[in-house]
Amino acid sequence: MKQQEGQRSVKKYIVLFILLVLVVTFIVLKGADIESVWNAMKNADPKWLTAGLGLAAVFNIAEGINLRKVLVSFGYRVSFKEAMKYAYIGYFFSSVTPSATGGQPLQLYAMSKDKIHVAHGTMALLTELTSFQIAAFLMENIAAFWILTGRIHLNKIMLILALVGYIMNLVFIAALMIVIISDRLKRKIVKGIRFLVMKLPFRHKEKMESKINDILHDFENCKDFFKKDPNLTLQVIGVSLVQIICWFSVPWAVYHAMGEAGSTFGSLFLHQIILYMTTALLPFPGAEGISEFSFVKLFAGMFSSVPVAAVVLVNRGISFYFLLILSGILGVVLGRFNGRSADQSGTKYKLQQETENGTGKILT
Repeated sequence: MKQQEGQRSVKKYIVLFILLVLVVTFIVLKGADIESVWNAMKNADPKWLTAGLGLAAVFNIAEGINLRKVLVSFGYRVSFKEAMKYAYIGYFFSSVTPSATGGQPLQLYAMSKDKIHVAHGTMALLTELTSFQIAAFLMENIAAFWILTGRIHLNKIMLILALVGYIMNLVFIAALMIVIISDRLKRKIVKGIRFLVMKLPFRHKEKMESKINDILHDFENCKDFFKKDPNLTLQVIGVSLVQIICWFSVPWAVYHAMGEAGSTFGSLFLHQIILYMTTALLPFPGAEGISEFSFVKLFAGMFSSVPVAAVVLVNRGISFYFLLILSGILGVVLGRFNGRSADQSGTKYKLQQETENGTGKILT
């Protein structure tokens, strides 16, 4: 019954996502000369378009590499093909569901079918997400420096969106650092949050407190992993940096594909970082609508010889829709490969049930 309900929810989200895409496309093209837009897209340089597709494809490949690295460290014999299956499934379902909530549950389901324990699968996904956020935050600090020094000027709306995105990621990184560095400070902060939850007029306070405990447990597991194998941690973060750099370089390829000249790689790259800051943490499926809006606000002045609507469609087509279609197809194709077993004798971490509260904990 639950599986059928889950399938219905996924289908509903996909239909809603398609409708949202159609609405956003209509808004982008509204008032534009369709013939000029089509001609600009048709005349785009295929070599640079191919380069853009290659840069975008690195996004999923990097996630697959990181998931494989972490799962192998737990002793599982995971092939690159299997790791890519998890990456493609995650990308597709994260893209079509609000706040990217659909990806990780289905990734864990795919892993469980391959006999990967849910605790190890969760740890792999959490580590990959954390390394990505760390890499993104490093880039965001570069963009923040350029904004604060006046080298990049943003209007009020874009500045607020970028600030919100930066603060949200800062809170995530700060929470992780607190858990890693100081148990005493962590306990004080958690105690303060719980006090606020109980005093303020929130509904479902017990559910909120349970959520806080779950988040804290995730951070603890991440801390244990990072401290246990720092070399692997650096490797995973390094892969995430390559992932971010390639993904944020797509506008540079699109810029040249559309026949433009004058703006440097650094300028295009920095504006893409800001675009990510304005959209990454908003609860829209695939950041639909807000991505197109932010792209126009940030990049319109850089593209002078072609309609901005054409640029939006090409850039979004490469950096998002291409990956979405690729993930959907390869997720299904690679999903046919199951039945791998874990190498129990090589497992570095064992799952121990805690008798006090019945939760699992990763221990050496």
